[in-house]
Amino acid sequence: MYKIKRYILKTSGKYIALNQLLILFLIIFLNLIELSRVIEKENQSLTNFFYLSILKIPSIINETSSFVVIISTAFMFRYLISNNELISMRNIGFSIFDIFKPLAVGIFLYGLFILLILNPITAFTNIEYDNYINNKNKNMYSINFSENNLWIKNINNDGIFYINIKDFNIKEMLAENIEILSIKKEKNEFFKSRKGQINDKNFILYNVNHFDILDNKYLYRNEYKLKLNFSKENILTSNINYKNIPYYNYLMHVKTLKKFNLYSSEVSLYYLSEMLKPFFMILLAFVVMGFSAKYKRNENFFKILFYSVLFGFSFYFLREVINKFTITFNINFIYSYFIIFIIPFLIGLYKVVQIEND
Repeated sequence: MYKIKRYILKTSGKYIALNQLLILFLIIFLNLIELSRVIEKENQSLTNFFYLSILKIPSIINETSSFVVIISTAFMFRYLISNNELISMRNIGFSIFDIFKPLAVGIFLYGLFILLILNPITAFTNIEYDNYINNKNKNMYSINFSENNLWIKNINNDGIFYINIKDFNIKEMLAENIEILSIKKEKNEFFKSRKGQINDKNFILYNVNHFDILDNKYLYRNEYKLKLNFSKENILTSNINYKNIPYYNYLMHVKTLKKFNLYSSEVSLYYLSEMLKPFFMILLAFVVMGFSAKYKRNENFFKILFYSVLFGFSFYFLREVINKFTITFNINFIYSYFIIFIIPFLIGLYKVVQIEND
């Protein structure tokens, strides 16, 4: 019994690794076409294409992991059925659940690798990729939400300004508890203000304590105006990068977004989906097993591939529809994830019970 379970575990790992590599190479090839479109002509070189392709590998693996599980499970059962191994296992007393257990272990280990190791790497490489592609904006400004603070790096003709805002109303563009470090060619300055407002591309500070670091002088200003290289839209756009946060910073990032009124249920739904991905991939394999365990011997390769792709797109469509409803109607993310989880589970359970009763 142990040898059979070990064999299933080993076979599932082989199919997951093989399908992951095939899909990875296919998407990297397609990504090269996309890179030729987004990279400026003067920067198009073999080195740049290779570097950016390497940066995309963790993201590709992470995003395709669910589909890899779907297609790997389908083809593994095709293999077991074609070699009469599935029937032999059933004849010696293995239930369909007994056969699924070692497969679930293999998928769970794969899911843990995706979450614990690949997730933080993906966050880092995505940021590096975006910085490289959007190099012009990077040289003008950067906006980050970190540790319940809004951090801004603004570059203009006067110098570099590092801005820290502890409280910010995105609707009114009002800032409170502001600290600014200014680094210029001739002098360095520090500004502290209790209140300020961003109007278009101007940051107006009120009741400002101004300290000239080099001359060691304190000044008081009723008002100070700083010219910015970004607008409200750029701050809102920075919220889109919530997917570039490693799993161990999810909770902190949600708290920060709530503090600055940038939070939406979509963010928590995505984070919950990532944290529970190992279990959800097991669920996907469970559903696929319910269909693929009824394959005939030597089932057509392209038929299995078609059904796997169809199931993958059906799952993707379901998830996108639920995400859309979550955003539009501000549905609690736990309810949304429950719907995403329970529908495949009920389908899989129905099909597996059918197999057991046959």
